[in-house]
Amino acid sequence: MADAAAAARRKLGGYLRAVLSVDGAGAASIPPLSRCTLSACGAIPLAPLPDDGPPPRSKWRASAGGVSVVRLLRTLVASRCVEVEGTLLRVVTRRAGEGDDAPVEARAVVLIDVYLPVAAWSGWQFPRSRTAAAALFKHVSCNWDARKSLLAFDWTSREGPHCDDRCIWSCTYCHVLGCEDHQIASISNNEKSFDLHEIFKTLPGVRMEKGMQTTRVIPDAEALGLGIWSVPDDVLHKVLFLLKPRDLIRVAATCHHLRSLAASVMPCMKLKLFPHQEAAVEWMLKREQNTQVLAHPLYKDFCTEDGFPFYINVISGEVFTGNAPTINDFRGGMFCDEPGLGKTVTTLSLILKTHGTLAYPPEGVDVSWCMHKPDKKYGYYELSPSCSSNRNSSSSVSKKLLAEDGITDDPCSSGLSRNDDPVCSTRSSRKRGRLLSPDPTKTKLHATNEKSPSSSHSKVYPTPATHVLKFTRKSRQVRKNLMDAYSNGSVGNKRKRGTASELSETWVQCDACRKWRRLLDETDLDSTTAWFCTMNTDPTRQKCTAPEEAWDFENNITYLPGFYKKNSLPGHEENVSFFTNILKDNVAMINSEAKKALLWLAKLSPSKLLEMELVGLTRPVLDTRATTGKGAHPYYKIFQAFGLVRKIEKGVTRWYYPSMLDDLAFDSAALGVALEKPLDSTRFYLSRATLIVVPANLIDHWTTQIQRHVSSDTLNVFVWGDHKKPSAHNLAWDYDIVITTFSRLSAEWSPQKRSALKQIHWFRVVLDEGHTLGSSLALTNKLQMAVALVASNRWILTGTPTPNTPTSQVAHLHPMLKFLHDEVYGQKYQSWDSGIHRPFEAQMEEGRVRLVQLLQRTMISARKADLKNIPPCMKKITFLDFNEGHAKSYNELVVTIRRNILMADWNDPSHVESLLNPKQWKFRAATIKNVRLSCCVAGHIKVAEAGEDIQETMDALVQKGLDPSSDEYQFIRYALLNGASCFRCKVWCRLPVITPCQHLLCLDCVALDSEKCTLPGCGNHYEMESPKTLARAENPNPKWPVPKDLIELQPSYKQDHWDPDWQSTSSSKVAYLIEKLRSLQETNMNHGNNITNSVDHANALSCQPQAMLDKVIIFSQFLEHIHVIEQQLTIAGITYAGMYSPMPLGSKRSALTKFQEDPTCMALVMDGTAALGLDLSFVTHVFLMEPIWDRSWQSTLLTRIFLVAATVIFMCN
Repeated sequence: MADAAAAARRKLGGYLRAVLSVDGAGAASIPPLSRCTLSACGAIPLAPLPDDGPPPRSKWRASAGGVSVVRLLRTLVASRCVEVEGTLLRVVTRRAGEGDDAPVEARAVVLIDVYLPVAAWSGWQFPRSRTAAAALFKHVSCNWDARKSLLAFDWTSREGPHCDDRCIWSCTYCHVLGCEDHQIASISNNEKSFDLHEIFKTLPGVRMEKGMQTTRVIPDAEALGLGIWSVPDDVLHKVLFLLKPRDLIRVAATCHHLRSLAASVMPCMKLKLFPHQEAAVEWMLKREQNTQVLAHPLYKDFCTEDGFPFYINVISGEVFTGNAPTINDFRGGMFCDEPGLGKTVTTLSLILKTHGTLAYPPEGVDVSWCMHKPDKKYGYYELSPSCSSNRNSSSSVSKKLLAEDGITDDPCSSGLSRNDDPVCSTRSSRKRGRLLSPDPTKTKLHATNEKSPSSSHSKVYPTPATHVLKFTRKSRQVRKNLMDAYSNGSVGNKRKRGTASELSETWVQCDACRKWRRLLDETDLDSTTAWFCTMNTDPTRQKCTAPEEAWDFENNITYLPGFYKKNSLPGHEENVSFFTNILKDNVAMINSEAKKALLWLAKLSPSKLLEMELVGLTRPVLDTRATTGKGAHPYYKIFQAFGLVRKIEKGVTRWYYPSMLDDLAFDSAALGVALEKPLDSTRFYLSRATLIVVPANLIDHWTTQIQRHVSSDTLNVFVWGDHKKPSAHNLAWDYDIVITTFSRLSAEWSPQKRSALKQIHWFRVVLDEGHTLGSSLALTNKLQMAVALVASNRWILTGTPTPNTPTSQVAHLHPMLKFLHDEVYGQKYQSWDSGIHRPFEAQMEEGRVRLVQLLQRTMISARKADLKNIPPCMKKITFLDFNEGHAKSYNELVVTIRRNILMADWNDPSHVESLLNPKQWKFRAATIKNVRLSCCVAGHIKVAEAGEDIQETMDALVQKGLDPSSDEYQFIRYALLNGASCFRCKVWCRLPVITPCQHLLCLDCVALDSEKCTLPGCGNHYEMESPKTLARAENPNPKWPVPKDLIELQPSYKQDHWDPDWQSTSSSKVAYLIEKLRSLQETNMNHGNNITNSVDHANALSCQPQAMLDKVIIFSQFLEHIHVIEQQLTIAGITYAGMYSPMPLGSKRSALTKFQEDPTCMALVMDGTAALGLDLSFVTHVFLMEPIWDRSWQSTLLTRIFLVAATVIFMCN
């Protein structure tokens, strides 16, 4: 009965084997397979193993699986979250020391069965201790065959020991026998395994294996003669190479053989890619086209003993019993080839392979299609904020119409049908003002039967009437306001020939600039879709900047948006859409007063509407006084946009219908419906364009690469680098590539700002040098804007995903995953923090494994070391001695820094003024920079007497017995002011230390002993202050005894910042540089200037012109050092170009052009701001004038250059 009751309330969810400590005296009496609990086996107590190992590296490790599972089980059992039953498999013993007298140590291996409540399959969750549950179930197994084998094993036999016996005495800190994660960590847990850049190196690069081509075209048995099967593959390949992107897609869809041949063809590219580039394009296409549904990486699957599946989140402890939790893989990834391997050309090839492909709209949205061009279709959709949270997941639900290439332009794919009955659209879209013909029954109606490229709903839409009248919402934008003309009963001063009934004009309003355009042809317009000036057939009115035409002839208004025929029912759907869009356009001015006014207008009775038509209507309370100018009520503009006319009579505002209405009434019922609809929806234009975001200095690089490598008239490119504001529909529909900068991205960000970039559903967004998103771990504007962009595919291009510095953190990856919209780690910070970030920082194997799995799925990286066709780089490190003047300058700075540290309680980091104090990190960083700069450029620190400090020091010496009239007094005073030689080592020092015994010593000599004077023969002991003394304000936590009288005797000095003096610097580095450059010049002259580069043989990456002279890069991180280099190059007569900050961008471009094209220009002097993205493959020598701390950045610079064999010289002092 008890077993039946237990089976009704619980299920066996898994088991684990734990190692527990047993009292050695009673260990021999416990038989194998004895039943036990977590605390005892019969009368013999069981206890968790003592924590004898090293302490966890972090609190996170200690709380997330770094504790004994026995303690976790006890916590969960006490909380009634799980039930357990134990079976003691065996007990092993050993001596705790040498000799027979050593105590006996015993350990027991216990098989622990873990039971879950049956309620878990009805939505039950762990009521408490979820973190403990998550840590426990990382170790739980449901391999029931293995469990049966354990229970069937003969544990009493000594001849056949179990394979896990050797692990009993060396089990990990979780105390689980056979724990895979912790066992692996104990073997491979070294610094390199958790070094990010070592992990990047282990990621497999994409390679393309060139196998034999086995596909061929087999002709039909009845086909006789020649056909495509008769054309050799090399000829077919040449034909495919000449096709445009759309044509190549269509040809590739005909048969498998042509598809295989077209796979390696990059349409409209002027060059052939390297194998690693072709492989990268193929991989990127698969990432964009073949989205996968993946198992959730944070859920571990289990199955009960009787076959019921369940899943537990190993981070949050959530129990899931439905279908296996899955995630949708995002489209895109991180393209991280080493710098210089042609990522730009590869990306352009990807764009050309998908040229003309339309972005995939989200599932379930209504897409409006504009067919103003017969060969292309343009669409848009609208989403409210409640729906827009899922708008970026369109990649998971998109449908592909043409093979695997998504939605492509196909004019034959759309069809038009006629219908005699209008069907009202429920879609919110802007309407055009229209004038019905005298016989409205003859109005033609048509409906589109265009299917959206995804699962969008298709609807039937009415066609506007044949006569359309101009109607304006903004009277200031036109020369003559139509409503004013009709309200005054006036007629335009210009007439057309013939009667009004013979006139047939169509006027339509642009959705971007709100101007009205008169169409010259008899085009029927779909009133439910957007219309823009670019769709106009009149070439003089195809831009929004063109002025608006004025209405200049007389006619009655038989149709006006917002009004309905008096003999029909109100509440027309088209009027609802009209009012909705007016309200959306003016949503910013709808305050509480405007809401009351709109509700009053929507609730007007028919009698009140008739009164408005005849004598005008005054709104009670608010409109009793007329208000004009800036003090006008905000809703006045909205009422006038509805078509109502405002007049002021005797100081009172009255509202009228517009004049010359033909049997029309205001549709207040439609306004009431519009007021109930959400007004904050956003329109997204489906685009074929790729948005490329780059640093500002790379705009020229991209445009140059496009002009050089892509056939002309193939791609329409728009560069947005200034403050101009292009229209969203123009960016979305008129261009193939839009290039902008990260600074523009930041400037466009605002939660309330309707940036054109956020109104477009891009086909692809590419962030070049995308690692800059993670350069700052703060939530920057550019990161928020990049995440807010709507796109079907997202790519990050970078050669250095994270900085390669000692302080590099895995946290730098999260902003990039956030931009990529990774469903687990990007969009949910808690999953990232608990699943990868904190475990990895704590050097836990589970964090490293998850990170490697994520990167292997989403990142590719080709490395030059793996490419056989690129020669290795020759590196040489040269150590140079300072010259005398430079050495003196450097030593002066170092001594000043050392004096600060020594006098701060003798190198005590707790002293508030010490550079070693963590709170002084700003001054410490500036000091380190100054030290590095002083290695390159001589300088000085201006040290002056600080007030009366030196005099106070002299007075203190007088109190100790120094005669103020003696020569010794004057000598010490002069030494403290101007420097002197050390009494002990005879070395001159600028800031000597005066001891209480009146000796002048240098810092090295003073630091030899903190308790007494180090001058031979003196040995005077200082007055020591013990750390037990009460802490002082300047040192709240003293570490050791310090010489109080020595420190207090030293005068303070007023020190300015270190000032580099580059004008008079004679640098040993620059002298060596000039010598090497002259040697290269002589070599070129001796060879007759016939040195050529082999870059033509490797034309796929750069295609630079041949260099007749050695080209040299001179790199420095310091502007002062660059000034010294330029000064000495000029003196030596060596032609050079400079490319560094704060030079303007135009000057940098001119310098680069000079360096590339001028054969006499030998050297390019540059800093880090100019190195990103440049094509420097023609360079033969590089001089790094100082070491670069960030190894990733150094690799970025060097690998951009070495497409040919080149030499690098590192210079260090």
